[in-house]
Amino acid sequence: MSEGAMITCKEALAQLWAYIDGELPEGEARGVKSHLEACKGCHPHLDYQKAFCQFLRRHAQAPVPASLRRRVFLTLLEEDRRTTGSPADGPQTPDAGRPAS
Repeated sequence: MSEGAMITCKEALAQLWAYIDGELPEGEARGVKSHLEACKGCHPHLDYQKAFCQFLRRHAQAPVPASLRRRVFLTLLEEDRRTTGSPADGPQTPDAGRPAS
């Protein structure tokens, strides 16, 4: 990505959990942050994921692994796409955009 180039919605959503968890390199984090600040369609995903993390912190007995939070959220997104017929503009699989563990 060239300096100042906006990343796509698909790229931003694929990196959103890593962004929230502070796992992205500085340049990639800036790209996601810039996209979220400018994109009214993606910003609600950030709000949802932050609220989801807050819920887990309040109600979980033990820390929830980031990989589990990602899989749950991506599964919910995929189910939403299937039921509403929304275009697929986010990650297609729970592992999209994530290195193998």
